[in-house]
Amino acid sequence: MNAEQALQKEKLSRLDLSAYVGIPSGTTVLQALGLMRHARVSTALVQDQKGRLRGIFTERDVLLKVADLPALWHHPLDQFMTPDPQTLFPDEPISTALRMMTQGHYRNVPVLDRAGNIAGNVSQQAIIRFLADRFPRAIYNLPPDPDLIPRTREGA
Repeated sequence: MNAEQALQKEKLSRLDLSAYVGIPSGTTVLQALGLMRHARVSTALVQDQKGRLRGIFTERDVLLKVADLPALWHHPLDQFMTPDPQTLFPDEPISTALRMMTQGHYRNVPVLDRAGNIAGNVSQQAIIRFLADRFPRAIYNLPPDPDLIPRTREGA
């Protein structure tokens, strides 16, 4: 099986979907950043009182919306999150996530179970890690530009 076939066959549930922290709606930006830093993740999934997904808040939101405005750090992150983001289900193929991420320019997509509860977050890193683990020779031996073939041998 090649990489393309694996991405079409394997389900999202095969990936590490733990790259997120769940944060209650109403949390301030500063509190959210502290929780994200402590968990060493770049994504927060914002939840309502019932634990349902309300939005997604990422490092990109921080950099583009609040990083240079310290006065906003004490505001609720709900003002800066992406509300009602597109989501996926754990039983969908990895290729579906990759297609969605490419078309929407996303780095993270929340994953919900069929009951609508948060099941995780699929990140670009999780997909790259899956490919590197599954196809190490093909991935690690790629030149920086696969279309560029050296004309001469490197070295002495």
